[in-house]
Amino acid sequence: MKRAGGTRLALLVAMLGLTGSAIALGDQIDPVFQATGIKITEPTATSVNVWTRLTRDATRAPDDRPLPILHVFDRATGQELAIRNDAAYPNGRPVIEFAPGSDAGSIRGAAVGAAGQARVRFRTTAATEWSATSWRDADPQRDFTAVFPLTGLRPGTRYEVEVEARRNAKSSVASTVIGGFVTAPPENANARVTFCVMTCQQYEDRDRPDGFAIYPSMLTLRPDFFVNTGDVVYYDHGPVHALTTDLARYHWARMFGFPTLREFHRQVGSYFMKDDHDVLANDCEPGSRTGDFTFEDGLRVFHEQTALASSQYRTVRWGKHLQVWMVEGRDFRTARTKEAKGAPTIWGGPQIAWLERTLAASDATFRVLITSTPIVGPDRPQKDDNYSNSGFAVEGARIRAMLGHHTNLTVITGDRHWQYVSVDKATGLEEWSVGAASDAHAGGWNEETPRPEHRFLRIKHGGFLSGEVTTAAARQTLTLRLHDTTGKVVFESTKTGGK
Repeated sequence: MKRAGGTRLALLVAMLGLTGSAIALGDQIDPVFQATGIKITEPTATSVNVWTRLTRDATRAPDDRPLPILHVFDRATGQELAIRNDAAYPNGRPVIEFAPGSDAGSIRGAAVGAAGQARVRFRTTAATEWSATSWRDADPQRDFTAVFPLTGLRPGTRYEVEVEARRNAKSSVASTVIGGFVTAPPENANARVTFCVMTCQQYEDRDRPDGFAIYPSMLTLRPDFFVNTGDVVYYDHGPVHALTTDLARYHWARMFGFPTLREFHRQVGSYFMKDDHDVLANDCEPGSRTGDFTFEDGLRVFHEQTALASSQYRTVRWGKHLQVWMVEGRDFRTARTKEAKGAPTIWGGPQIAWLERTLAASDATFRVLITSTPIVGPDRPQKDDNYSNSGFAVEGARIRAMLGHHTNLTVITGDRHWQYVSVDKATGLEEWSVGAASDAHAGGWNEETPRPEHRFLRIKHGGFLSGEVTTAAARQTLTLRLHDTTGKVVFESTKTGGK
């Protein structure tokens, strides 16, 4: 299918340097845009999901616009409640006001959805012809998003994509986002692989006007894939808590409308994991609620905004030498105060059994398990939310023993706002904490002196983790590195495999 105005669009992109941006054509009377960019998720050797969201405007509303004004009232007494970070309001009734001259579409960072259609064109970088999906209506019940599963792809291959949007079948293409990704190598391939992992990005703690510095820093490494371990947004921080589904979607729109995030996610395949702040509120669990927003609502919005895999826990192979596991830490946990029989669980019996089975079946040289919350720690004594805390001590000991049994297995964790590398004294299990997304969001660990289990400890500064698998003759290596937000390496360690 030849696109009307396609040549003119390409010239505009080239002249204006707006690759990956939404471009409105002159002959488009009522255009639609993609102000929150695209996400390329769940890459495997032969498949990937391409996510987009259609918007009314070409870019997010500027940061000089007013914020919405949120009030919360106790449903029983009518008393107005104070808005506090990390708080939940199970009995709260939210009331939202807009400053004079503003509305839901013009508040700070807003990018409201719009009706329209989208499709994906894709090809290998070596090809001249494009394949294309069919046009699909953006779903108004899912925040005007559309997800396109691409299947039957070639393993270990770089692809180009163009995500196009239009108002309807009678309209010309109104916006195009250009991007790309790489598929995982075949399971028997002696392949080099590079990846990045990050966590905990709070809107109020961003370190650049256009988003976060770590995104261009990570992009410089040209990762084959990326993992966000959770707390992608913070519903329960700042003056505008997500106490309704609409406010939750607003949190996603204002975050992913930032240029640094748009530029990164159009070029790198991603795996999204969730934790507490991006589902509902701090330390939440199934059955929780805040205002008019429930844990179950939070699950739906997270799936809607990330094209999350149907399985909440998954493993993916990146060639002969690397296998990655991503575990789910919120959906299966029990409330400790309500658990009458046995020790409380975080991962749940079926997930733990799956993990034991798949680890035993793996012949990968290096095994990397990525978790939203710590397994080894140490963590602060006042916390009771993860396997390094006393409330989950029984299951935590069992998990550490199971994982410590496997050679060349490393745990990478998010959630904590400081970077560390620690080794469990009982099992030898090693854990890397990637740290917060910005320096302003770093902290939480009160001790300046490392404990005996720490191989590395860095507080008060944000950053990310990178991993690199290299192959040479019969010897393979996995090098893990902790970086600051500029990309500078602050600690690294190399594991060796092979015969």
